[in-house]
Amino acid sequence: MDFVKLTGELCAIIDQQNVIIQAQAMELAQHDALTRAEEIAALRQKYAEATGGPVKNWRCES
Repeated sequence: MDFVKLTGELCAIIDQQNVIIQAQAMELAQHDALTRAEEIAALRQKYAEATGGPVKNWRCES
């Protein structure tokens, strides 16, 4: 496995997730709980492809 390439791909995914999270927070405040589910699902797929693992449906629940 090319760890330099993997690291770059994971950093790009994390950067995209941060942009989504920031935008989602603004939307939640303005439009009463809108989500960006399609973008989140696409990034989960990219993460799974980069790591060779399954797509997981991560959720934060109390």
